[in-house]
Amino acid sequence: MDQPTSPAAEGTPVHAGRASRKVPLLHKTGLHMRPAGRIMELAARFKSNIRLGCADRSANAKSILELLSLAAPPGAELVLEAEGSDAEEALDAIETLIRTRINLEEDV
Repeated sequence: MDQPTSPAAEGTPVHAGRASRKVPLLHKTGLHMRPAGRIMELAARFKSNIRLGCADRSANAKSILELLSLAAPPGAELVLEAEGSDAEEALDAIETLIRTRINLEEDV
């Protein structure tokens, strides 16, 4: 009788990494096209599935249209969630972007 193979035996991790955290949106005009584009470009560098939430809405961080649909105003609390092999690294990078560089506006 054959033994069933586990997902780990097939090269798939049994439990993918999960991470989440809350970050205030300090950008003075909220989540509009330019900051959403920066978040999307950064999220695309990671393998993990990454989502951003605001109020009762959630968006794929790798989709600019979904990010814009959040309509996150200045001061909103964003919920960052990631699942995958580089989940913590992805959220560290996105949190840093939101807290620092995203606030350095060239379009003053």
